[in-house]
Amino acid sequence: MIRKSNSVPVAPRPEPADGRGGDIFGVILARESSFSKAHRRIAHAVLTHPQAFVEKPIEALAPWLGVSAPTVMRFSRAVGCEGLRELKLRIMGSMRVGVRYLEPATPPATMAEAVSRVVMRAHSAIATAEQTLDVGALERAAAIVARSRVLYVFGSGGVSSWLIEEVQNRLFRLGLHVVPCADQQMQMMLAATMDRTDTLLGCSLTGRNAELLRAVEIAAQYGAATIGLTTAATPLSRAVGLPLTIAVPEHGDPLGPTAMRYGFMAVIDMLAYVIAIRTQPAALEKLRRIKQQLMTFRDEDDSQPLCD
Repeated sequence: MIRKSNSVPVAPRPEPADGRGGDIFGVILARESSFSKAHRRIAHAVLTHPQAFVEKPIEALAPWLGVSAPTVMRFSRAVGCEGLRELKLRIMGSMRVGVRYLEPATPPATMAEAVSRVVMRAHSAIATAEQTLDVGALERAAAIVARSRVLYVFGSGGVSSWLIEEVQNRLFRLGLHVVPCADQQMQMMLAATMDRTDTLLGCSLTGRNAELLRAVEIAAQYGAATIGLTTAATPLSRAVGLPLTIAVPEHGDPLGPTAMRYGFMAVIDMLAYVIAIRTQPAALEKLRRIKQQLMTFRDEDDSQPLCD
């Protein structure tokens, strides 16, 4: 017999009207201009000293903020929380990501210092890539790619999606058939067409792209060789047959460009150079043909880069 419950179903609490879900920092920033003077004081404390706000009990928190305890409770409800406890829990959740964006590294004082930071971070990323790359793995990867019927290069996201284009740019001129793909649905379908004559090179800075991992698994199922250009000790590095990894730490400055990409670009250039050496004189003939056509139809200066 089915018993009827006397309890009233509790509807889930609606997401904040601004659509920021669990991002309490985003909620506070969006509503800050409408706060009262006392609530703006609390908001400023949360945004600038979130750790201290979370750690203090209400007895110490109210005097530290210069407001009353009921004002703190009203502020909690104003930002969509039932009370101070929930507010602190949501602040702790957002602190995993948000703090370094609210309190970024000290910005450069001059334009020269900004330029110097970018250059030094690029130098450091390239040097670290050289130090942490397994040269033996690089040589094995070059051998696998050089004998492949087709090299499929998969990557998605802000950096990996153009890294795969650079792999094609570097290798097609050596006579290799390269198919880059940033569309995750297409990656899965292409992986299903591969066989033992093909190679899949997956590019991911984080190494945690679930769709890329699925494509690697499918390609391996049909016998294709799999290589991962990624960070060391990641799911992608463990999923592929041959991990090609570097350990370039991120500098942690959210305002600055990601220096890690210089390390990955350097590895792509290393791979292309080793493949070019392994596949000459065929590679030289392809390069000669390209230069012949460029000098005929575009620029007679033989010293110019080869269509870069």
